[in-house]
Amino acid sequence: MDELSVKAIGVMALAGAQCGLIGVFVYLLNIPFIGVAIAHASMAGGIWAVIFGLPGKAGAFALSILTAIFAGPVSDRAGTKTNISFGIIFSLAMGLAFLGAGIMPGGMQNASGYLWGSVFLADARDVAFMSASLAVTGLFLMVFYRQVSAVLFNREMAAANGINDRLFFYAIMLLTGVTVAANLNIIGGLMLFALIIIPPAIARRLTRDLKTFALFSTLAGAVCAVGGTAISFVFNLPVSAMVVLFNCAVYALSLAVKP
Repeated sequence: MDELSVKAIGVMALAGAQCGLIGVFVYLLNIPFIGVAIAHASMAGGIWAVIFGLPGKAGAFALSILTAIFAGPVSDRAGTKTNISFGIIFSLAMGLAFLGAGIMPGGMQNASGYLWGSVFLADARDVAFMSASLAVTGLFLMVFYRQVSAVLFNREMAAANGINDRLFFYAIMLLTGVTVAANLNIIGGLMLFALIIIPPAIARRLTRDLKTFALFSTLAGAVCAVGGTAISFVFNLPVSAMVVLFNCAVYALSLAVKP
């Protein structure tokens, strides 16, 4: 295996671990739409930034963070369920993304990079950003474990016990937005969604303890990302497709191993 392939596997392990950890929050809050909604918002931000002559990564990051920041308050103020709010955000972001793709030079060919990513193009800054995001998310869970576990269990009960549930819920939204922004141009929106959703589903089959759940989900994300990437290299198959299929295969195995 050449140096470029080893680097790609290392980047995928980091991306899988990061998505697996943030997936714990997404899974327990039952907001699977957040990943795809923020990913499309990020794609729209990148496309429109290029149209206006700005760096695509900066635009993608900015709209990811803005979406994550405002999604929670908008949902609370409108009195709608969070998944409904993210469904609306997803529709708006997808419309803006495809409108921009129809205007920008190169059209969907350039926009497709946000859907599929390019793990081979990750540079030192990308790795540093991903590592920092993973560290901050892990530190957040460890420092505020009691408050976070209460909010994940039931926001109303957490508020009744004197915990600022909105603050911690919005912080989780923000961390999810940072995770999406850090990984989107590396692994793409489609693989990103799978790595956020499937590893915690695998880990949940094995434990009910939150700390163990977070550890297992992080490991499952890293292992599934590396496993799918390695298979794609061996058989010369698309990385994104094999990572998603490998995640699904491991989940099916978890169903068989532990009911």
